[in-house]
Amino acid sequence: MDRRRLVIGSAVLLVAGCVATVSTPSTVPATKEPPASPPPTSTTPVASDIARIVPWSSETPVPPATATATPVPGAAACRADQLAAGSAGWGGATGSLLGRFLVWNASDSPCRLKGLASVAIVDAAGRSLNVIESTAAGPPAQPIVLGSRQSAPALDQEPPRGLASETFQWFNWCAASPKGPLSLAVTLSESGVLRLPVASPGGDASAPRCDDAAAPSTLTVSEFEETRGPSPTEPPAVPAEGLRLALEVPDQATAGQAFHYVAALTNPSASAIPLSPCPTYRESLVTPSGQVALDYVLDCAAVASIGPGQTVRFAMVFEIPRSQPPTDKAALIWEFDPYYSESFMPRSPAQKAAVRIVAP
Repeated sequence: MDRRRLVIGSAVLLVAGCVATVSTPSTVPATKEPPASPPPTSTTPVASDIARIVPWSSETPVPPATATATPVPGAAACRADQLAAGSAGWGGATGSLLGRFLVWNASDSPCRLKGLASVAIVDAAGRSLNVIESTAAGPPAQPIVLGSRQSAPALDQEPPRGLASETFQWFNWCAASPKGPLSLAVTLSESGVLRLPVASPGGDASAPRCDDAAAPSTLTVSEFEETRGPSPTEPPAVPAEGLRLALEVPDQATAGQAFHYVAALTNPSASAIPLSPCPTYRESLVTPSGQVALDYVLDCAAVASIGPGQTVRFAMVFEIPRSQPPTDKAALIWEFDPYYSESFMPRSPAQKAAVRIVAP
């Protein structure tokens, strides 16, 4: 599975303005409000709004089909001195830095790359930054057999099939700006250390934003995954990318309970936007203690398209882990899913909302 096929770009936050709510097929007739009644000011959905909200669907997306590597009997574990790696590029993503790097086999013999590498961020003096590492959420990856004498991928192009790719995301840096240029020390799970420079687009993103000075800086790292190779043709545009998003989010959530909110999608264009293929989305809860991300599919059975100038409000549910400590520094992020949309960076629309987590 390779969700890292496109060149890194900045995540775009689009906040919709005041929008008109439209009815869905399940809408009951609206009652006329008394003229003297003021409009509600809370972002929390009220009981009278429930009939105008498309119900939440618990359907989860099916991972896209991936080509599996041809097994090589007896392939030994890859040594660091057999491998080559490109620069680790990263870019801004809602205050964090999201990046990846590619690894290929430059030796004469195939080798096997498996598991999770340990990644340290190193400053210009060779010192590892004080960053706590964690494993990114996702299914376990299969071992990758790298063929012999693989070529380096071309710059600014999709990598060929059969290389290894790894992503990482850095959160909450509150210390002084690290002395660059920065690099990564990648310790393989079975043998050796790879060292590679970090390339920031424009050189203007040397560290992520400070979200909580009392919390540690964290780095989430994925397992190695095999690149799928370039598409035969450019993938078709996803019409739903033209939608605008506004989140209606209560300011408080309770650990161990379902958190209910609304994602309002507005069509700003003069033509209907079909929800086909049905978009998948990711909702993430980012806290000083880490990040939890969940993937779902919109309820497109209830709404097949969004008309010109119309807004459809979708009910959303996020299960707050019971182990989540109380905090005033949490953020809920909603975005069209970059993996199941076969992209690398999150696709617009995307939005973040502050949430306070309280104890049960």
